[in-house]
Amino acid sequence: MSQISIPNVAFYPQEEPPTRVAPELLEDAQKLPPELYVDEEHHGLVYCPDCGVLCSRMPRKQAKRKDNVDAFYFHIRGFDDVACIHRKPGKGGSSEGSGKGKKAINLVTFAGWKSLEDDEPEEDEVDQKQSQKNKRVVQGGSSGKGRGFELIFDENGSLLNSGEFRTVKRLVYLAQKTLNVFVQFDGQDAIRLGDLIVPIEKIQKNITRYIGKSVLLFGQPTTIVKGTHRVFFNFPSPDHTLSGHCDPRIFEKRNWKTFERGHYYIFYGQIDGTEARTSIRILESGQIDRLPLTAYELFKSLR
Repeated sequence: MSQISIPNVAFYPQEEPPTRVAPELLEDAQKLPPELYVDEEHHGLVYCPDCGVLCSRMPRKQAKRKDNVDAFYFHIRGFDDVACIHRKPGKGGSSEGSGKGKKAINLVTFAGWKSLEDDEPEEDEVDQKQSQKNKRVVQGGSSGKGRGFELIFDENGSLLNSGEFRTVKRLVYLAQKTLNVFVQFDGQDAIRLGDLIVPIEKIQKNITRYIGKSVLLFGQPTTIVKGTHRVFFNFPSPDHTLSGHCDPRIFEKRNWKTFERGHYYIFYGQIDGTEARTSIRILESGQIDRLPLTAYELFKSLR
């Protein structure tokens, strides 16, 4: 169903904002017309008061789009089947089977972690050069697999079709575009990228919730120690000690130094251990990266 602009949204701040809430919870929430929206305060916390789906504003930080259209609210993608007075049936017949052959415009799927033996360029090295309005890029077509996927950007440079990922760096790039992209690993349910990314400090304060789970962690290590077969980066705190460890060749190949502790690292893995101490094994090169300053400024708001 296509969207109709939503005149007012409900501001419903939560520590871990869901992508949809029960509309009755929004009855007493502050209602915001587009002109009162403040991105730094409201982004990711505003909902449609009639169906409870998370909303965003277009454009987020300006009063008008580049085509001089006034700013407006819309439901985030992925909830087209939720009935709402701010949606109308789309053209082209019934919705049954209408998605056949279409790509999910808000989903990235796992294509296997990039290993130390892989020499192909990072996916986003190409993407970052192509983020102009209405720019289309076909990725993966030259790999010999006979198929690629399109990255489609709208007139504001927002990524629509996100394709596949093999590196954490790719996910960081997508998060800088929008945290509402959904990520799907093999055999797992899709999860919103903003919910997959968790600061280490947050994990340490409630470790029992995360033991046995796989998440995308970020933080600044207190110490980095190179052993014979592994590099350990440690995040001790009064509440809990968390450590990650990876192949030393990952550091060597990227020219990272163990004495360079002034960087924020982001890595994906399963959290194993006890309430006192946990660890994360990083088995492939694609599972870890350093955060650029622009991404860190975005991610620290998730704390």
